Amino acid sequence: MRKSPVLIVFIVCFIACLPAISAQNVNNLDSALAAAREARGKAIDFDGNSYFPGEWEAAEGQFARAGLLPKDSGDAIKAYNEAAAAFNRIFELAVPLFAQAREDEIMAEREYMITLGARSFFPEYLMDADRAAVLALKQYEAGDYLAARDSAAIALQKFMVLETAFNAWLLRVEILARGFAGYDSDNFELGGEIVSDAMDAYMAGDIKTARKKADEALAIYNTVLSTSWASYAELRASLAEGERLAALDMRTDIAAKEFFKIADSDNKTALALLKSKKFEDAARLFIDAEAMYVIASITALEKKRAAAAAIRYAEEKIQESDRILRNVGENR
Repeated sequence: MRKSPVLIVFIVCFIACLPAISAQNVNNLDSALAAAREARGKAIDFDGNSYFPGEWEAAEGQFARAGLLPKDSGDAIKAYNEAAAAFNRIFELAVPLFAQAREDEIMAEREYMITLGARSFFPEYLMDADRAAVLALKQYEAGDYLAARDSAAIALQKFMVLETAFNAWLLRVEILARGFAGYDSDNFELGGEIVSDAMDAYMAGDIKTARKKADEALAIYNTVLSTSWASYAELRASLAEGERLAALDMRTDIAAKEFFKIADSDNKTALALLKSKKFEDAARLFIDAEAMYVIASITALEKKRAAAAAIRYAEEKIQESDRILRNVGENR
């Protein structure tokens, strides 16, 4: 059978157009794959895989199946579009949950800072962190979710840096209040310089450096406090031992046995704590022991005074009796 010229022309044109049709399918497929990947990435960025594990598993299955379909078929494009839609749905559901979780974290850090007293002592730094949190909220309300996520992360980091820096500052205050600054003066001064560096970096927006410096300052002040307690415990041990020897000289172990026994028990426990490097507990107990040794000594002294007074009184009574007897004898 002879073919029609029209049919021959149609077949030739169809064959000539096949590469163009195939190229268009590939382009559409690439776009669909890119859209699915982008949607998947956004869902992950907002923890959608954690919030909705069942839906996530189904979307992942759809995405995997799309990759197994022939690349030049419309089915692959359709499958990727369906996967993208599933990931976008998870993203939409995850955004409010993610935003609430970040807000809860930020508010917990902020409230803790306020409880510590940061509003009074670190007001300008706290206000800066508050501005970052407000920016995140505004971006979320405007639907700019990726920017809101990043701003919330920055706000949380700022509050966390402030917490560390403020805790370091509170240790500095405690060291000064206890009179410990002189025990490790070099590190004490170094800690102050590093806290200052941390806050300068914080206000310059260099959160990474600020966090590093704040952590360093906190570690230094903890070391200063620990070293100071060790030296202070040794001092209190020496003072307690001095009072113990003084009490023994006054024979308080006999004259005020009950108080001396308590003091000695506290002193022995404190020595054990000192040996175990529990310096703060040891220092406190040495103070108690020292005070109890003093009480024992005072008690013993009072007993001696009372005994001496009693002896004087008895002697006076004896002398008075002798006078009475002599007067009676003389009158006879």
